[in-house]
Amino acid sequence: MKKFYALLISQWFANAADSLYIVALISLLYKASGSGFSAAIFPIIVTLGMTASGFVFAFLMKKRSKEFLLLFTQLLKTAILFFIIFNNEASLLIIGPSVFLISFLDGFARPIQSAYIPILHNDLNKANSIVQGSNQLIQLLMWPLGAIIVSTVSSLFLLKVSVILYVISTIVTARFVSWMKSDSNETDKALDVEESTITSSMSFAESVKYVLSDKVSRKNTLLVATESLASTAWISAIFLVYISTHLNVDEKWWGILNAFYMISMIASSAILIKLNTKKTVISFSALVSVIATVMFGFAPNVYFAILACLIQGAALQVRSIQINTVLQTYVHHKRLPYVYSLQQTVYTIAFCIGSLLFGLLSDLIEIEAVYALAALIALMATIQSFNLERYLNKLTKSVDKNLEEHIG
Repeated sequence: MKKFYALLISQWFANAADSLYIVALISLLYKASGSGFSAAIFPIIVTLGMTASGFVFAFLMKKRSKEFLLLFTQLLKTAILFFIIFNNEASLLIIGPSVFLISFLDGFARPIQSAYIPILHNDLNKANSIVQGSNQLIQLLMWPLGAIIVSTVSSLFLLKVSVILYVISTIVTARFVSWMKSDSNETDKALDVEESTITSSMSFAESVKYVLSDKVSRKNTLLVATESLASTAWISAIFLVYISTHLNVDEKWWGILNAFYMISMIASSAILIKLNTKKTVISFSALVSVIATVMFGFAPNVYFAILACLIQGAALQVRSIQINTVLQTYVHHKRLPYVYSLQQTVYTIAFCIGSLLFGLLSDLIEIEAVYALAALIALMATIQSFNLERYLNKLTKSVDKNLEEHIG
């Protein structure tokens, strides 16, 4: 269990630094250029970096171990942030590629970290709840904290804080890697029933082929893509249009709605940890999301919109945790990094398409119609969820039947 918490703590420090350095760089560029474009382009750069990593992830996994890539990418992220601090030029030409590289390296770390969970923890629902809930809590706290530090001290000071957090994350990651290497043989023996039949490396093409051929991976990945597309209706930029055109309230409610949305996600993680349930409610939570989207899009007042945010945040979090749990349960741990990397690429591409689509539609049609479309996409995700759960039930019954025949 100590290895699980070492990995988790390294993630906490890295994620805190990720949030803080972005706040610092947005402020730094805006002050230097006076242009809102510099700030607006950051999410695009981050998304491009994460997407690009998926195409070379499999190649590097063939060359190096998971442990090496996890530690090396964190070291490089720290070095890049040091470079930004000691480079006096606050230019998008310098900062833009640096942010791209950090996001690119993040694209290696995240699939590997997710793939470690079934190796390190027996209760996957609980583990995923802890990981996602705690990381979202950090994100919720770090953005306002970063803004306070920038306004009271300076952007440069915040960057230095981010570097310190990266250094701590690197030290904890190094300790984790050391532990994993010391007992890697025992871990492999404990987990692998037919070790010789499972290859430990795949190319990008082989990863795609595997996901398409394995029903759990394919259904899971298609669901993730559809969810990503639907979830873009809940991003902050669309919220702002919704607040000004539908609710006709002050812009302060933009932050309030976002806060309630995030708090609901964190609270649902805490509830799942306490309940410790094994029951899968992916399809039910997907149906709840359809209802929440309609409620939000046609909310008669801001308080009804808050209620819809609370419902959607909880439903999405439960579903996200259980989708991860399904993948970690039914996919071999040696395949998981490749499946997660491909899913990450699919997710970011779908998110980009959704962001552009809903952003464009919010300028062309009524915002209520945008949320009606989002509800239809969420309904597609609900159908996919039912199909996934039905297949998992068939799979479980088949395993139980084979076990009974073997015992008999």
